[in-house]
Amino acid sequence: MLEKEKSKDEIWLLRKALSRPNYSVMLLLLQKSPRTTRELYSILEKKFTRKTLIITLRELSLDLNIIQPTHVRTEKGYGLGYRLNPRVKPVIKAVQKFSRLLEGVRSA
Repeated sequence: MLEKEKSKDEIWLLRKALSRPNYSVMLLLLQKSPRTTRELYSILEKKFTRKTLIITLRELSLDLNIIQPTHVRTEKGYGLGYRLNPRVKPVIKAVQKFSRLLEGVRSA
């Protein structure tokens, strides 16, 4: 465990947050928030396994506090859903802007 802790650099948390499944969930919640867990599963089930999505939601909510659990009104009453932490929205938009900038540099 200590070896793993020592190998972390300045951007390890950013790298962890921007993994493919984590970033996919964040983008969906950036478009529309809150979303039910079932809605997230149905949209992302083609790209990732259910186990990956369960681990992703747990990591984003409990470990990183990027998404926050909330009650969402459904046809059958209330269900569990997630909303994006408002403090994270500017970070996601900055990452998108930085990505476009790097694409421009790469193609030049």
